[in-house]
Amino acid sequence: MEAIFLALIQQLNSAVFVLVLILILTFWLAYKSGGWVKAYKDFEGKSDKFDVKIDAINSNIAKIQATSDLLYQAHLSTIKSHSPISLTTKGAEIAQAISAEVKVNNHWTDIKQAVESKAPTNPYDIQTVALDVAGNNFDKIFTLDEQNEIKTHAFSIGMNMLEIYPILGLIIRDRIFQERGIALHEVDDHTTKK
Repeated sequence: MEAIFLALIQQLNSAVFVLVLILILTFWLAYKSGGWVKAYKDFEGKSDKFDVKIDAINSNIAKIQATSDLLYQAHLSTIKSHSPISLTTKGAEIAQAISAEVKVNNHWTDIKQAVESKAPTNPYDIQTVALDVAGNNFDKIFTLDEQNEIKTHAFSIGMNMLEIYPILGLIIRDRIFQERGIALHEVDDHTTKK
C-alpha cells in the first residue's frame, strides 16, 4: 500500500496532490459533521423529556393555584362562599359604589369575547371563567380612569383588589347566564350544555 501511495505522489504534480488532500479532508469533515448531527439528535430526545417534565410541573402549579383559589374564596367578604355564590351585602354596596354593572356593560363586547375564548360549556365553567376574566383581564378590559376609580374606592375602604374582582366576575357571570337563559341554581350542574 505504501509503495502505491509513494508512486502516486511521485507521478502526480503538486496541484493534483493538493486536490486529493482536499478530498480526503472533505470526507473527514463530512464524517465529523455526522457525529455532530447524531449528538444534536440525542439532545433533541432529551429536550422532549424536559418538555414532559415542564408540563408536569405546570400541571402541579395549576393544582396548587386551584387549591389556593378555593382557600382565598372561602375568606372573601364581598361574595358568599356557598354555591351558587352571590354578593354579600358589603359586596352589593361596593358594586353600587363603583358602578360595577355600568362598567361591565360599557365593555361587554371585550368581556364577552374574553369569556367565550375559554369556551365554557356548563354553568359552573361559565362562573369559573367569569371570575377568572374579571381578575386576570382587569387591566386589559377597563380604561385607566375606571381602574383608578375602582382602586381608589378599594383603598378608601381598606380593601384589597382581590376582593373587588369577584364582584365584577359575578356581574359578568349573571349577564352571560341571562344571555344564555341559564338559571342561577344551574351552577351546581356540571354537565355540558349545548
